[in-house]
Amino acid sequence: MKTRKKTVRRMAEATGPLERGAVVGDVERIRQGFSWGLAHRYQTDMAFKDPEFASFLGVSSRTLGRHRKGSRPLDAVASDRLYRIMRVVALSGKVFEDAELGLRWLRKPQPGLGGRVPVELLDTEPGFEAVEALLQRIEYGAIA
Repeated sequence: MKTRKKTVRRMAEATGPLERGAVVGDVERIRQGFSWGLAHRYQTDMAFKDPEFASFLGVSSRTLGRHRKGSRPLDAVASDRLYRIMRVVALSGKVFEDAELGLRWLRKPQPGLGGRVPVELLDTEPGFEAVEALLQRIEYGAIA
């Protein structure tokens, strides 16, 4: 559990500049592509299964396997999706003031999302936006 909390904290720090207005640097990092090592560490630390993680990144399980064997960075689309996931995981940890509670919340059906499981919505931009908006409503005291 400590490892996961450290990872969530590390990912929050990695994605933090977006919130502080350093968008240009984040855009460049995404365009250059995150390393597969970062993606794999994140997948392992967050205990995402291969099919789930491949879906998040918008790649097939076979492509995910090829990334593991190679040293090329993720493409910009997969990096953008990984960044989005990292942001929502970091936000959930911040909102619930506990990384583990945030991860549990992301894996349970939420009435504010029509009974859907938040982590299952993160593979699309509208789903990500809905999860992020719900977390923000919770953070600011709105009933979710």
